[in-house]
Amino acid sequence: MSDAADFQHAFGDALFGAPMLVADPAPARALAVHRNTSAKAAQDALADNFPVVRALVGAQAFAGAATDFVEQAPPVDPRLCLYGAGFPAFFSQYTPFAEYSYLADVGTIEWLAIEALFAADAASLDGAAFDADLDLDRPLRLHPATRHARLSSPAGSIWLAHQADDADASLADLVWVGEAILVTRPADALIVTIFPSGGAAFLDACRAGQSLGAAAAGCGDHLPAIFATLTAAGAFA
Repeated sequence: MSDAADFQHAFGDALFGAPMLVADPAPARALAVHRNTSAKAAQDALADNFPVVRALVGAQAFAGAATDFVEQAPPVDPRLCLYGAGFPAFFSQYTPFAEYSYLADVGTIEWLAIEALFAADAASLDGAAFDADLDLDRPLRLHPATRHARLSSPAGSIWLAHQADDADASLADLVWVGEAILVTRPADALIVTIFPSGGAAFLDACRAGQSLGAAAAGCGDHLPAIFATLTAAGAFA
């Protein structure tokens, strides 16, 4: 087993980190083909996983960013549907995208959507059943697919506009303010919702294991709207 592990590590070094270790021209050419094929597969996965970012910057610019990212952070998991966790943060440091700070926020939504899609399954909390057994001392358990983020740009509106047939028309009245985003996946259907910023604090408290009463304390008059949004979106298990 140790010999197999040594071989795999040496192969990885030759493939990604040290091609000069392979002196024989034939294996070197084979590694080059494999290296290029692997890199292209990773780049294609990023295009599939971040379609709205790709639409915003254009195919050519996206391909350049994807190439650079793959060189810096090649996949470590064979499931390329889960590749790209660091891609949104990469946008913030990528010089060609320096003017477009909102791209990292849009990328964050796309990554949260991927996480939600591949999260564990669970039944969503039924709002009517919960109302009948309301207990302020009981913590609420989030659905495994529930994700949320506070963003400094209207990235949620931008992402949602690109799910419509005419994104430009949907963005015509865009107001440039930060948004809180909720991503859920009840009954296998992905839902992305813009919700009151107090909802993010409420979810943070729930995720930390606080009771419903403690989590609701900071929501004030927004609590009914926040809770209605969260239950309708299947945010709780």
